[in-house]
Amino acid sequence: MKICLNDILFALSFALDSVEHELLGVSTNHGKRAALLATAVGSRMGLSGDALTDLACCAILHDNALTEYIQARELASQNTNAQDPELDRVHCTLGENNITLLPWRSNITNVILYHHENADGSGPFGKNWQETPVMAQLVRLGDVIDARFNLDHVDSYKYQLVRDFLKSMSGVIFTREMGEAAAEVLTEDFLKSLNSGSLDQLISKTVPSRTEDLGLEEVRKIALLFARITDYKSTFTSSHSMGVAQKSEVMARHYGWDDEKTTRFFFAGALHDIGKLIVSNDILEKPARLTNEEFAMMQNHAFYTYVILRKINGMNDITAWASHHHEKLDGTGYPFGMQGSQLSHEERLLTCIDVYQALREDRPYKQGFSHQKSIEIMSSMARDGQIDGKIVDDMNDVFRNDTGGSDSARDPRNPESFRGAETRIAEDLPFRAKDNAREN
Repeated sequence: MKICLNDILFALSFALDSVEHELLGVSTNHGKRAALLATAVGSRMGLSGDALTDLACCAILHDNALTEYIQARELASQNTNAQDPELDRVHCTLGENNITLLPWRSNITNVILYHHENADGSGPFGKNWQETPVMAQLVRLGDVIDARFNLDHVDSYKYQLVRDFLKSMSGVIFTREMGEAAAEVLTEDFLKSLNSGSLDQLISKTVPSRTEDLGLEEVRKIALLFARITDYKSTFTSSHSMGVAQKSEVMARHYGWDDEKTTRFFFAGALHDIGKLIVSNDILEKPARLTNEEFAMMQNHAFYTYVILRKINGMNDITAWASHHHEKLDGTGYPFGMQGSQLSHEERLLTCIDVYQALREDRPYKQGFSHQKSIEIMSSMARDGQIDGKIVDDMNDVFRNDTGGSDSARDPRNPESFRGAETRIAEDLPFRAKDNAREN
């Protein structure tokens, strides 16, 4: 499967920025600006070629574990104090583990792990500049400057604030050498260029386009990274995306698809809910029935999946399969209200897999249904003209031996916290859009 890694990075950056903006108040396009700041200073300090490109990629993805980080905070104390060094260590460690899933051309070991370290050793791991990779120090510089000063808009006054910050923090957050290099290259004109309208053009010059032909396992790793980021946005669906992806691969094999199509369908299953990163957690985690306005906002997640994935060249089929997973044959689905004649077999199949996975999962408001009960509910939906009955029959044959209880998506903070909860009746199931209940 040929993948443009730049497009993957930019799609992830867009999604991560949305999460960071909601949870921490950081302005959008933060990852790209951090990358441009880091590479400008890095180039001045002698980095070039693959090392400079990988530095930009690391800066774009420096907060890739943010959603996992928030869950770790809740697990620890229900406290969102950003100054907790132990939780910062969790955030950095998870992020370091995640980026190993991507193909790299240079040594990026410990770049994400130590991207919150300070030159004087006052960071969460207590590592000083001599113990921290230069690329990690550069990511730290780009991250802290943009987060502190919001460089989406720069005037002369803000430029002077940045200059003063560089002077006062040299030897503290970053080395004096790096502070001097930053003072030279981060001119007023350069900082003013970091507005949203120019970022894509600037970043494309810094990160040369990289399209690679990846095998199934490499694609699976990239899909896993997307799925981790998506599923950890909400504690209600902690492994939903990978459950859908795994079942997508099983069904693709059942239909005899070749390896490339199977890989692409697996990828679509892993990415189908990435649009939920744009939806507020207040809605995703609301324990009660959503209001009409909230439900409309929840429905937007499928459209946001389309917005994010369409940025990736060569993935038109994957984008359609993933973003149409809430369309219904009778035209009552969303986001586009498509009719059955407009929906391919693959789109119908991913819809059915998503419904089945949601039914089988435990959620705080219900226990996972058995295979038999899940198929009964889906068969009823097929009779109502919502989903494809032939696909439901095929899934019944393929998964009929899966007779246990829920197989994924328990709350990672406390897996037993809702195991004995009363199961809601069928009209409260997460996929029933016409009943205005929680979406899966």
